[in-house]
Amino acid sequence: MIYGMGKETSEISDHIKLHVENGKILSLKTHRISKSVEDHIKQAVELILDRLTYPTLVPTLYTIIKELAINACKANQKRVFFEERGYSFQNPEEYSKGVNEYRQMFSEVMSSEFGAKARRKGYYCLINFKFNEHGITIEVINNTPIAKQEEKAIRERLEKGMSYDDIAQFYLDNADNTEGAGLGLALILIMLKGEGIDPNYFRIIIGEDSTIARLEIPLSKSFTSVREKKL
Repeated sequence: MIYGMGKETSEISDHIKLHVENGKILSLKTHRISKSVEDHIKQAVELILDRLTYPTLVPTLYTIIKELAINACKANQKRVFFEERGYSFQNPEEYSKGVNEYRQMFSEVMSSEFGAKARRKGYYCLINFKFNEHGITIEVINNTPIAKQEEKAIRERLEKGMSYDDIAQFYLDNADNTEGAGLGLALILIMLKGEGIDPNYFRIIIGEDSTIARLEIPLSKSFTSVREKKL
């Protein structure tokens, strides 16, 4: 089974790859979110938090990782959609047209189809886990760049999330925009606050050819943030 000793990379299906070393889940790679992927994310979170004796964090951590993975896979699939139609991410008019078309057409069937296309093109969502008794670091990475409009929207959503402490109040204030793309980022910050975790430990790092969503969860005073290590 995948949880034995030593290093092992298992192809669980045609769209899930799991990397394990000495019984520790190190990464999970996929191209689309399915029930099977969700189950493996939950299993990874449960195993990690059980080892670290923090089982109460399972629902929150699982929900956050799933949201980030969905965002990453959708971003890759949208890239494929744009490429097929010849739309430019840099052209504001084409970008707006492409996004509207993508949202109107999106469905579970389309997600499966474009997930397979993303895989063939080499686009992926990679979930990395690092953990010890002092804390957990999770990175959700997709290897496609994002448009300037998207970066601006992400910063605005994170800023919005920082201004709320209560999920119910957030939904009330955003009732007319609950279907808006990216509101999950604001909810992530509110959920972290609810668990007593400093939301500043959540970061979106935007590179030239990838986007990384990083969440750090300190479990002791000895935990050192990635940001602190780089200083």
